[in-house]
Amino acid sequence: MKQPPDRWLEQLLLEGVLIPEDWEALSEDKRADICRLTNRDAAISALVEAKLLTTFQAYRLRYGSCEGLVLGNYRLIDRIGAGGMATVFRAEHRRLRQAVAIKVYVASADQDPRSLTRFYTEARAIARLQHPHILHAIDAGEVLVQQVPWHYFVTELIPGRNLETIVQDDGPLDPPQACSLIHQIADALQAAHEAGLIHRDIKPSNIMVTPDGQAKLLDFGLTLAPGSRRVTDPGAILGTVGYIAPEQVRDATRVDARADLFSLGCTLFWALTGTDPFPSHTGAIQDLLRRLNQAPPSARAIRPSLPLALDLLIQRLMDPNPDLRYPSAQAVMGVLYPFWDARHHDLPVSLPTIAESRGPVALPTFASGAPRQHRVLIADDERSIRMLCSSALQNDRMLVDVVDNGRDAIDYLMKQSADLLLLDINMPEINGVEVLRYVRELNQHTHLKVMMFSGHSSSDELARLLSEGADDFLIKPFSIVQLRARVRNVLRLKDVQERSDQLNQHLLAVNSELERNLQIHDGDLLRSRGALVLAVTKLVEQRTHESAAHLLRLQRNARLLCEEAAQMAGFQGLMDETFIRTLEDSIPLHDIGKIALPDYILLKPGRLDAEERLYMEAHTTIGATTLAEVVRVHGFAAGFLQMAVDVARHHHERWDGNGYPDRLSGIDIPLAARITTIVDVYDALRSQRNYKPALSHHSAMAAMLQASEGQFDPQLLQAFARIAPQMERIFREMPN
Repeated sequence: MKQPPDRWLEQLLLEGVLIPEDWEALSEDKRADICRLTNRDAAISALVEAKLLTTFQAYRLRYGSCEGLVLGNYRLIDRIGAGGMATVFRAEHRRLRQAVAIKVYVASADQDPRSLTRFYTEARAIARLQHPHILHAIDAGEVLVQQVPWHYFVTELIPGRNLETIVQDDGPLDPPQACSLIHQIADALQAAHEAGLIHRDIKPSNIMVTPDGQAKLLDFGLTLAPGSRRVTDPGAILGTVGYIAPEQVRDATRVDARADLFSLGCTLFWALTGTDPFPSHTGAIQDLLRRLNQAPPSARAIRPSLPLALDLLIQRLMDPNPDLRYPSAQAVMGVLYPFWDARHHDLPVSLPTIAESRGPVALPTFASGAPRQHRVLIADDERSIRMLCSSALQNDRMLVDVVDNGRDAIDYLMKQSADLLLLDINMPEINGVEVLRYVRELNQHTHLKVMMFSGHSSSDELARLLSEGADDFLIKPFSIVQLRARVRNVLRLKDVQERSDQLNQHLLAVNSELERNLQIHDGDLLRSRGALVLAVTKLVEQRTHESAAHLLRLQRNARLLCEEAAQMAGFQGLMDETFIRTLEDSIPLHDIGKIALPDYILLKPGRLDAEERLYMEAHTTIGATTLAEVVRVHGFAAGFLQMAVDVARHHHERWDGNGYPDRLSGIDIPLAARITTIVDVYDALRSQRNYKPALSHHSAMAAMLQASEGQFDPQLLQAFARIAPQMERIFREMPN
């Protein structure tokens, strides 16, 4: 006898196939209508219509059971595809509601046990490699479904299409786009090879391309790791025959990194021609044996418009002799650069700096080290809310403590500081409103932010709490996206207020230093302080979109570059400590002119058209004019402000004279601006923008040293190359 619909629904909720908060979000009438349905198929259809089940889930429930639809903390949403030994699903975390991909291997008695070893080899390989162009691992586990072991591992869910589908649907790629994607995969392979991993299955279908042009390497199921137990017979053929190196016919367990480079060349051939470089004629072994003595095919024979040098590059990658291929993935990255069109360099000389972390601009500061973590106290009597908030914010690298009542929240804040209090209104004994009043009257924590929660109060009632000292509010139920966005917003405000305090302290220190060392007039001191306050306040008030970490990195990197370059003959006597400290103060103002640009340009996700680019380029003159006006109003040209004018106006000039706004060249470009250009370009390349992915350190270095002829001061570029490892360390210590 079938279960009554209400019992069956209860089972779906208990198993996690249905999310309780989604069910509760339906109106009472809608829930009652579904519960009254006596036909199981009709009830499933109603749940699909209410968007509580997907078509995939509905199919599984109609022709099976709810078993296998929930694996640990993850509920399966849809089927993405299947490979030789596993199936990939779109899924979501039941608590965090985070979309993920989950790869599932169902063990059975008739399967080769080495398949399971390969499955976990892939999971461990991906977990070892944290790289922007390699799929990120999240979790792994095992569950029993009807007494059968289901093994799974969870990765990020990547939007977009794989390279094979792109070429099949849209046709062969232009050389700049193809070379950009292959360069990114070469970057990923370099990281894998440095970790001792050989992929052994590079092909177009294993490369995902996101809508913003970022390439991601997938499927490490055939990875060869040093010292790993053999899971392949010596004579076995691994990978897709049309893309594997011919030496694999001898022993796939003894190939090295150059086998991946052969496959990379085949993949580039496909991207440019839409044709397999080695179509199958007979069997796999015969095809590979023929390839051992076969000259590499020519891409120009299929597409004559391709540059000859690019064709020769591809043929060298596909040479049957590994010794004649490029020696490393890093070398491949280098030879690809000449084939990138300037539009695909993503060097920010002529591209907008889109908001990255939406954080406020950093004020002049000499602090070093990584930005501190924010500490958040969650006070809510609902355990599910505490767990939800804690998991979400810890994933954002925040320090989180939790209490379940108002009294404990007050006791906590009496003993310990916090940056943010997430406070539920409806708690036993002392409610959230009373805690809020107590905290504000206590006034013990400078700039403590308080965000109120409630599932019973109206938005108007919550809004009234803003006048009593709350900084923001959320109505339950809320999503992870809403929570993170609101939390980041109030913490950004706290950061601004704290940096304003730091600015006041900095100004006092500047006054003291000037009084001791420069002995200038008291009136000039006041005007200097006023000028600095005016310039920085303009930035904060207009909410410029650079992150604090970005600007702090610029300060530290500028000092590093100055100290290294000061030892070179061409710069002796030009960069003393006064120059360096003045540049540290000036460099946060380099993009001050962007405050006058409209949001549709600053926040545009794509590339700018010609008219929009003219607007963007105007930010240099706007910034310089703003700072020059400060100098004029205060009646003098302080060294700091004059350098800030130079940096704001000229940090987009090029050494060869093709920059803007004044097309200065060579040493006519102010030294401070030349230094700013180098450290700003490096940081922009390393950072993700709305219109481009982040580059690795290797890629950013190659772009600047090999693909930017005429952009930078050659001597400063030499100094930059020497300090690059220190800049990479700073980027890791101070992430966005």
